[in-house]
Parts: sequence; structure tokens; C-alpha cells
Amino acid sequence: MPKPIKLNALLDTSGVLGAVRWQPSVVSSTATPPLLVEYVGDISEDRAQRLMAHSEAAGMAVFGISQLSYQRASQDKTVVYPVDSYYVHGQYTSVIATINGVAVLLDNKAKIDVQAIISSMIMVDNS
Repeated sequence: MPKPIKLNALLDTSGVLGAVRWQPSVVSSTATPPLLVEYVGDISEDRAQRLMAHSEAAGMAVFGISQLSYQRASQDKTVVYPVDSYYVHGQYTSVIATINGVAVLLDNKAKIDVQAIISSMIMVDNS
């Protein structure tokens, strides 16, 4: 098994402006505001809080859609399941978030290997 990495290792990827990691405030099946654990890079604490909150909310929707798709037709191997991350493209910046509570803010001027950064993000130790 690969060794977990620290959040700041994501800054080694050209184009990563900042990264956050968070954990749930309450472990339950209800939606609750997450808790910011750490943020790194060229972002303020306010931007980190917004990045975390938006990523968590969007992630809940993406995960819910994938679960419904899987339950509808679990034998169909083309359904989007399991999901470990999602990518949202904006005009100037984009966000990649992983289900383990890690998100990166990307500068769209940089060419980024999305699969490679996701492979790194899922290795961030967020226990």
C-alpha cells in the first residue's frame, strides 16, 4: 500500500493555488457543516472555508447521484460508481475534490494532469 502524503505535497504540482482538507463535524447521515482541518497555498482562511464548504456540498450531491445510479442498475458496469472525486471547471480557476475530504484550487492557465493530481489527493492522510 502506498504511503500517505501531507496536504502541502499537493502544492508541488504546477497550477495548484491552494488545497484544503476537512472532516465532518458530526458523523451521521444528515448534512452538517464540515470542520476545516488544514489549508495550504496562496489562499486566505476565508477562501479555504468557502472552498471546503462548496466542495463538501457538491460532493454530497455527486455521491448521492452515484449511489442512486448504482442502486437503480448495479449490474450495469457503465454507471458512475464508485466515485472518489469530481472536477468543477470555472472561468479562471477550477476545483477538484475527493471524497476523503480534500480539495485543490487550480489555476486554469496551467495544464494539469487531472488523473495524476487525483491519485495524489486520495493519498492525503485525513484521519
